Amino acid sequence: MSAGIVRIERVYPHSPEHVWRALTEPELLARWLMPNDFEARVGHHFTFRTDPGPGFDGIVRCEVLELVEPERLVLSWRGGPLDTRVRFELRAEGDSTRLTMEHTGFRGLKARLVQRILAIGSRTLYGKKLPALLDDLHDDLHGGAADGAPDDAVACMEREQGVLTGLLRLFPPYRRRRR
Repeated sequence: MSAGIVRIERVYPHSPEHVWRALTEPELLARWLMPNDFEARVGHHFTFRTDPGPGFDGIVRCEVLELVEPERLVLSWRGGPLDTRVRFELRAEGDSTRLTMEHTGFRGLKARLVQRILAIGSRTLYGKKLPALLDDLHDDLHGGAADGAPDDAVACMEREQGVLTGLLRLFPPYRRRRR
């Protein structure tokens, strides 16, 4: 993990169009990441929602900054101590897709703590949740039996939020002393 960056690179055995759907269709995005009101439109302001914690109201406020279908999606990402950007890049590799996600702009101690927690959670999101969703989409399109089981991405984020809450309790809010 580089300073100020969470970077994930994975190759999925699915087309860029399938991966793009998982990144840009609100229902699918909610299944592997968080409930949202996303629209695939530059300038659209939207939110992701999870449980609140100290210094965080549970809402990630975002804006679609760049959208090049099905190659690139760039979002602002603000919530709690974060004022960051997330960039998704998709590149076809034969019948597969290389997805690169970079979450950048972590500044300050609290933001760096959140960065570490997001890096840990990203392993589950991009290593298990997103691939499972992509497999379900593939099965749906090709007549396979999708299990239809609800995705537990929200539960994963809630566990990470619990860890974050504990860490943030170690750092009381900065208070200016009066002279």
